[in-house]
Amino acid sequence: MNKITTFKKTVKLIKSNRVFEPNLTTQAILEASEKLKFLKKKKILDLGSGSGAIGIFLKKKYKKKIDLFLSDKTVHSVSIINSNLKLNKATGVAKQSDILKSWGNEKFDLIINDISAITISVAKRFWYNQYIPHDCGNDGIKLSKKFLSSVEKNLTKTGIILMPVISISDHKLLTQLFKKKFKAKLLVTKEWPAPKNLIKGKVANFLKKKYIFKKYNTYLCFTKVYKLQIKNTNDRK
Repeated sequence: MNKITTFKKTVKLIKSNRVFEPNLTTQAILEASEKLKFLKKKKILDLGSGSGAIGIFLKKKYKKKIDLFLSDKTVHSVSIINSNLKLNKATGVAKQSDILKSWGNEKFDLIINDISAITISVAKRFWYNQYIPHDCGNDGIKLSKKFLSSVEKNLTKTGIILMPVISISDHKLLTQLFKKKFKAKLLVTKEWPAPKNLIKGKVANFLKKKYIFKKYNTYLCFTKVYKLQIKNTNDRK
């Protein structure tokens, strides 16, 4: 029998070691979503959905105000998403997709980008296993760059992206890249203690130089969530 966990007190999720579980970034994205207005019906894509936690939570909260679409790279994740939709009596369309590939030119009012985005040396050691896609490159932003290069065709004119940025990646370069193409507004910042195993050994020395900062004698990481919207042509430099 599948184990069931509860997320945000309202969403029931089937647990699987082949699917990325909700974490602090999930919480930060949901906090950012609270700052958006859902005054009229919105078409939402939960990208890199994992178990479907974010999309299902929003569907249960806003009900008929949103049409929900979800995708992840693995067939197993899509199966779990569909099971979790059914478990929560929520409606949504789930697809297997390598980033945006399976969505063609379909347009969305909100795209939640929750694809892997930390340096691969850390991803392998801590949060990901062989079943969960994490080919994010040495700088951690390989997949994010691919997403940013093609996402405009999938946004409505007033469409919004919720874009997490995690310090255990080349976050400065990533921020520079999306600010060239999009209007960016920081919605949420969360600081969190670096795992103890992350601040020891050779990898730690490398991380401390670029990705981890010290505050009050504690090594910390951060997660930020930005709201992105397409710039007018005249606004671009």
